[in-house]
Amino acid sequence: MRLQEIALSRKSNLFDMYLHQPDFVHSFYAYNPWQEESVQKRARYLSQTGQAIKRTFLVEALRSFHRPELMHPEVERNLGRLEEDGSMVVIGGQQAGLLGGPLYTFYKAITIIRLARQAEEQLGRPVIPVFWIAGEDHDVEEVDHVWVQTGGGEPFKHRLVVEEQRKIPVSGRIIDRDVYGRWLDELAQIMPDRENKQTWLIQCKKWGESSLSWTRLFARVLHHFFGKYGLLLVDSNDENLRRIEIPFFNELICKSESIAQKTELAARQLREWGLDVPVDLKKNQGNLFIQADGERQHLFRENDDWVTKDRKNRWSENGLLKLVQEDPARFSNNVLTRPLMQEALFPVLFFVGGSGEIAYWSLLKEAFLEMNLQMPIIIPRMRVTVIDSRQEKRINEFFLNWRELDSPLRKKKEMWLDLQMPPDLTRVFDEAGKQMARAHRQLVNYLDQEIGMNMKEIGEKNRTKIMAQINYYHHFARRSLEEKHRASLQKWDQLINFVQPNDKPQERVYNMVWLWNEHGMEWIDFLINQPNLPIKGYGLPYILSI
Repeated sequence: MRLQEIALSRKSNLFDMYLHQPDFVHSFYAYNPWQEESVQKRARYLSQTGQAIKRTFLVEALRSFHRPELMHPEVERNLGRLEEDGSMVVIGGQQAGLLGGPLYTFYKAITIIRLARQAEEQLGRPVIPVFWIAGEDHDVEEVDHVWVQTGGGEPFKHRLVVEEQRKIPVSGRIIDRDVYGRWLDELAQIMPDRENKQTWLIQCKKWGESSLSWTRLFARVLHHFFGKYGLLLVDSNDENLRRIEIPFFNELICKSESIAQKTELAARQLREWGLDVPVDLKKNQGNLFIQADGERQHLFRENDDWVTKDRKNRWSENGLLKLVQEDPARFSNNVLTRPLMQEALFPVLFFVGGSGEIAYWSLLKEAFLEMNLQMPIIIPRMRVTVIDSRQEKRINEFFLNWRELDSPLRKKKEMWLDLQMPPDLTRVFDEAGKQMARAHRQLVNYLDQEIGMNMKEIGEKNRTKIMAQINYYHHFARRSLEEKHRASLQKWDQLINFVQPNDKPQERVYNMVWLWNEHGMEWIDFLINQPNLPIKGYGLPYILSI
């Protein structure tokens, strides 16, 4: 195996500006991650300020979540270290996708572990890796499937059918053991037979030996691969966590209007930079959810009251604060208040995010300050594309370079096919069409003058049919050339399906079980144990040759 950095292609989007424009970073974020002094400044800040929530209570809740089967000795050690004053965390998170969700979940965990180890070496203080599982999310369609390759190399979406369609947190959804087992057997049938198939199938079934929540299954997957590195897991919907979050929920409610004003101001500033606003900011949104009428619903402010989106439930602000005290498990954060809650709970040195997360965090610099917090340093997760020897052979065959794998390959395929065409094919057909059009126009004019009647109208219809036949002949010639180059085009399709399935980056589509089946899982340890990268290196794409 080898890991190679790809030269970054510049793009006109927010993520590119985060990587390359210091003025933009200064305007929307608390720290420039590419400046060496940022790490020391952030560490000093954390030393001088206490946590909004006591570490003892936090660690107690985390211990409860990890018991019994998520308590690797390294996890237990890091729980103890987190309780120490002066320790810090590197944190990032993801929805609880089946079998870990897309590959980028694993790359995010790998980045968190690497950065924590790197920062601890630099600072000489405990830095603990933490993975935040978004168990409060209710969008089950986003997590109820995996993408793999069939035996023919085609991308395939295998969905676990969920009968309960109410909007409830995924942590509250139970995966039936038998349903899960059958789903795994079907998955094994979809995928080609490889030497690793029985290994992953047995292990995946072991994770679901008893019926369990969606989040617990996800946690078992991550703990299996990353527990030995001391990765701590936190379920954002954990009731033990909710109880210690009560004071911060109260503050989020009381400061809801000012938080909304801060994010709306940031949105206007983004537009002034010529950028799209990454989050749909609705008028009077409370940036919180509540469990009401059996579903997770948005909360909105209405005059001095709070209402659910369907307006069937209403509370005064004091009534809502009382409800938080009595039943905190009913409340949860949205995409804008989740970062604030993370910061209240943990002493965060680095937050690890994808490009989408980095975009919506651009709205939050002043919101953090409103909550008497400070935005942590934000580091992009590693972006990895896996290439095996077969695909590397095709890359060489089509004279592609590594950088081109970070751009649309389907366009490259079309350009390659154009080069296989006779150089003047399109010109010949264009010229033939023009000549026929001229000759036909002369004929129509002659018949119109000599005969009249409806010769002109009929002639126009006749011309349309002739030109359609020319176009048909052109397309037929092109299809014939495609047939002539069918073997090469199939190789192009195989490369695209491997590297950019559904015309998306590989890491955003395929599940880790696809790689496990084809090549095993040694790549995880390989990536974690690579030499330290410069901080700037985490914003770059990489090729992993496997």
